[in-house]
Amino acid sequence: MQQLLKFKGIQKAAILLIALGSDLSSKVLKQEFQESDIELITQEISNMIKIPPEVRNAVVDEFLELQRARHYLIHGGLNYAKELLEKAVGHQKASEILNKLTRDMKAIPFSALRKTDPKQLYNFLREEHPQTIALILAHLTPEQAAVVLGLLPPELQSDISRRIAIIDRFSSDIIRDVETLLERKLSSVVPQDHNVVGGVQSLVDILNRVGRSSEKVIMEGLEREDPVLAEEVKRRMFVFEDLTLLPDNFIQRVLKEVDSKDLVLAMRGSNEDVNSRILKNMSKRAAEMIKEEIEFMGPVRLKEVEKAQQKVVSIIRKLDESGEIIISRGGEDVII
Repeated sequence: MQQLLKFKGIQKAAILLIALGSDLSSKVLKQEFQESDIELITQEISNMIKIPPEVRNAVVDEFLELQRARHYLIHGGLNYAKELLEKAVGHQKASEILNKLTRDMKAIPFSALRKTDPKQLYNFLREEHPQTIALILAHLTPEQAAVVLGLLPPELQSDISRRIAIIDRFSSDIIRDVETLLERKLSSVVPQDHNVVGGVQSLVDILNRVGRSSEKVIMEGLEREDPVLAEEVKRRMFVFEDLTLLPDNFIQRVLKEVDSKDLVLAMRGSNEDVNSRILKNMSKRAAEMIKEEIEFMGPVRLKEVEKAQQKVVSIIRKLDESGEIIISRGGEDVII
């Protein structure tokens, strides 16, 4: 909620405690806060005269979302938390929640490097072992990591990308050895459970921001070294809902290749924005037929819907690779 941006953390805590009521909030204060914090919060509570219901509800909702995300992180790691949150609230909201949560939790290793220019980072990292580079890139923002990855020699890019994707498969002993080496060079390193960084989605986030030529080199290398991983990365790099990012003429080109049965199934499990965009790029008669088929379609398994959506995505990627359409995702991709 936009109006929550003007409230500080301590003000939100005060609003939440007011919403909880005196009995429950007194227990929370006693169990969860230090004496100095209790004094500040109670002062905030005393300064609050009237809280609009929509503000109170938004604060409670934000608290519940963060608690749920924290629970997922503790019990399953970052990738698990992101997957469950995306199913519950969508990709963008899930990213916002996790970004806030990781800011509020203890410091992330290499956090000082997040303030460093990516080109300087490249100069610092280029002589390091590929595993060391992968570990650091996994802790940077996707935007920073994409720039550094793009500056590295092509023969290293796919190797480092693969290492980013499988960091969460490495034993904690191996990761600790790498971290120990880095601690001698970086005083800002803070120990953390590294099982919550890296992984396939981390690599996808980076690749979505590198230039097309770098992406091509990296994916070709992954296909040679680890075809299964390469296929998983491809599957995640463009999802069915991303179809709305394509210009109308590209959507029309895609629809020429898609089987109508697959399209109906794919749209059955999609949201209104995606379906409206698809229908907009069809003839009036074809759109009416599709809408009618969706309306009268009986129950279908989620697995069948996902399979149909993946068929459409495969066609989009194939057309993108052949140059017939362009999936613009930043980096050196510019549509003119």
